[in-house]
Amino acid sequence: MLNKNTMKVNKVAVFSLIIFAVITIVRNVGRIPWFDEAHVWTIAEQLNFWDMVVSIKNEGHFFIWPAILYPFAKLHLYPWVMKSINWIFCFCSLIIMWRKAPIHNVIKMFITFSFPFLGCYGIFARCYSIGIFLLFSIMAIYENRLKYPKIYALLLILCANTSVMALIGATTLGLMFLKDLISEKNKDICTYLILFAGSILIILQMFTNSEFNYVTKMAPFLTSKSILTSTYIQNHFLLNTVLSAIFSVFIFKYFFKDKKSLFFLMFSYISILTLAFVFYGIYFWHGYFLYIYLIMAFWLANSTLETSKSGLQANIVLGIISFMLIFNFPIDVKTSEYYNSEAKKILSVIENDDILKNAKIIHNSGECYEALPYTNNKSYKIKNYCSAEDNLDYNLFRTRFSGCVKGDIFGQSQRYPEIIKQIADDNTFAYTKQSKTPVKNYAIIAAVGYNILIKKYKCEENYCFWKVEIK
Repeated sequence: MLNKNTMKVNKVAVFSLIIFAVITIVRNVGRIPWFDEAHVWTIAEQLNFWDMVVSIKNEGHFFIWPAILYPFAKLHLYPWVMKSINWIFCFCSLIIMWRKAPIHNVIKMFITFSFPFLGCYGIFARCYSIGIFLLFSIMAIYENRLKYPKIYALLLILCANTSVMALIGATTLGLMFLKDLISEKNKDICTYLILFAGSILIILQMFTNSEFNYVTKMAPFLTSKSILTSTYIQNHFLLNTVLSAIFSVFIFKYFFKDKKSLFFLMFSYISILTLAFVFYGIYFWHGYFLYIYLIMAFWLANSTLETSKSGLQANIVLGIISFMLIFNFPIDVKTSEYYNSEAKKILSVIENDDILKNAKIIHNSGECYEALPYTNNKSYKIKNYCSAEDNLDYNLFRTRFSGCVKGDIFGQSQRYPEIIKQIADDNTFAYTKQSKTPVKNYAIIAAVGYNILIKKYKCEENYCFWKVEIK
């Protein structure tokens, strides 16, 4: 069941990886990154390095991913560099799994073509693929962790600084590693210092996060219920619950024979579920880390346990889960934006209009924000009107504490006329979605000492553009 490193294994690996590469590269070509991808790039592009590091902690993740993007963002190499770097990390993660994980060939093939890798982490250019790459790298040298403790500790710290989801796995493996060091009476001070310094770095980022109190007061259940609503089969809560219960019996029967794999799985799962249901709430790209950590738990167990009937049954369950995830597409009306950005339509409207393509376009929308990185060296400028609260030179989208982030140009002009006045000039336009466009062709917003005149300029496809004037 667990044979590895034969010619047949290599052939299956090469075939699987080539097919994976072709599918994911084709899916990435021409895809406009959605808001979260564009947002991290914009932070790296518009801020200096120190300000970026200080700012990124308020985004809910850590600094490694934007630090990697930073030099390319300064050269405005968007978006192909960002998408390529993310893809390389995901692809290399699979290479490491194929070479090092003591898991059957067929299961590895199912894992490779499962939606988490083929449709999520191999596509979305965010901080998760680098975290998975480092997690799998840690697993690859796990047996030699005490032989190369400094390298192992450094990988743990790097992994922990990629995302909160990867931090969970890195913390679990770090606790196990610390126990091993103490048990072996290892006196390598440098290793302990690496772990200590990395822990302090994480604590500083988490507990100086201006959103920390906000996040802990959220009601996450509505965003987390999808864990069982779409775990294996979409929109079948009861069936997914029953399947999870059945699968758990076989998995834990096997893992009870190995304390390390059991501890790793339990600690990781409890941490993720606590984050999901108590503190924050998770979406499908977070929830797939439950699957990543299940793979790693099998990696640990299969490395130390002899093949047995319970081991065979448990590995078959992993194969079934991986096979089911090949057909798991958590894409509905709300999530289709991750693959089909509206930014291309907005750019098309602007660039095919002689007036708009030489104007300032002020906005408060994810669609325009996704278009923003494409506008470097263009004659028109896309400006987020909320950024005036910080710096007129920035276009960073404020996401949490600014009341300015909600509302269209009409609502914003009423609530924050001073901001609109601050950034509007004689050639300024705003846009709204047609479905939310007022019946009237103009609006006059009265402010102290001036008026804001908003006149309909044109409507095309799903959007209407409005001339904004200060009178």
